[in-house]
Amino acid sequence: MAYFKKMILAMGILSMLLIDFLYPCTTFCFRNKGDWIFGRNYDWDVEYALIMVNKHQVSKTALVQPGIKAAAWVSKYGSVTINQYGRELPLGGMNEAGLVIEVMGLSNTQYPKPDDRAVVRDLQWVQYQLDTAATVAEVIASDQKIRIDNSKSQPLHFLVCDRKGQAAAIEFLDGKMRAHTGKRLPQSALANSTYDDSNTLYGLCQGNPEKPAFAKADNSLQRFILASKGVKTWDQDKKKEKPVDYAYQILEKVSVSRTLFRVVYDVKAGIIYFRTKSTPQIRSIEMKKFDFNCSSPVKILDILADLKGDVTGQFQDYSTEANLNLIKKSFQATEFLKNTPPERLSILASYPESLTCKRR
Repeated sequence: MAYFKKMILAMGILSMLLIDFLYPCTTFCFRNKGDWIFGRNYDWDVEYALIMVNKHQVSKTALVQPGIKAAAWVSKYGSVTINQYGRELPLGGMNEAGLVIEVMGLSNTQYPKPDDRAVVRDLQWVQYQLDTAATVAEVIASDQKIRIDNSKSQPLHFLVCDRKGQAAAIEFLDGKMRAHTGKRLPQSALANSTYDDSNTLYGLCQGNPEKPAFAKADNSLQRFILASKGVKTWDQDKKKEKPVDYAYQILEKVSVSRTLFRVVYDVKAGIIYFRTKSTPQIRSIEMKKFDFNCSSPVKILDILADLKGDVTGQFQDYSTEANLNLIKKSFQATEFLKNTPPERLSILASYPESLTCKRR
């Protein structure tokens, strides 16, 4: 009963968190010898984050309001994610099967109305997919089983790609999932406008930022054009740059004053590259070096740590205290959350204690 009451309070915190939250950001992916290189800019007010190593064979129940049918699952895949507002609520990441998901704000978003499906919140939807899906097709198919809570979740859309060479822009419009993939994804990029609107402008501009339509467009649509142009002009046989370096060049072109960190995923190699505004050196993480067995400690790394090169071996053991410190810093740096009572932050930080290892 005490734990149940704590979760009610935690849901109150998430309600506050998701009222006005909106992530700008830009994402894209391009093929290098048939495999994806995925880039993302994170544009927000909070730079601090923890990179987390999430384990497989972990039993989870979604953090939703009492009275709602919460999704429950056991993680099939381990993953590495970037988290600002607590463990299990990632901004994006990649799993050991090679699935990548990143979030961006989309004010047009309308999540499904209540029905018989189990429910997750927006950011936990990302963790659910990384836990359970290996392919874009599996992410899309999950819409038959779960839905994102329409009452409190922030308006987001998602760019997704997998190791089999598929990619998708996934949105929720008019209460339904809309997945652009295959021929319906001519430009493998996404910013903060609907994919259809973005692609329409791309056609008007013919991918050329010198066209008058580009100058008249808002910043989101302009970033989409620039990212898409970067994707289109990549030529693995003619470019002298390494694909990861080229991805960072695109990210530079679509950056804004609020761009605080940049992430590039080499999907085939399972390597994550990242840099932040205050620690601009590029660092890398090799997923194959992690132990994803749930009987081993969860690992974390401060994204702002002043490190160089391969930082895979620099991860430390996770603790509730570290999660609480993350939440405190992020809430304090977020204007409309900074006055949240400390006891509520402690409750949210303790949510991962409800997870259990189901090692066979």
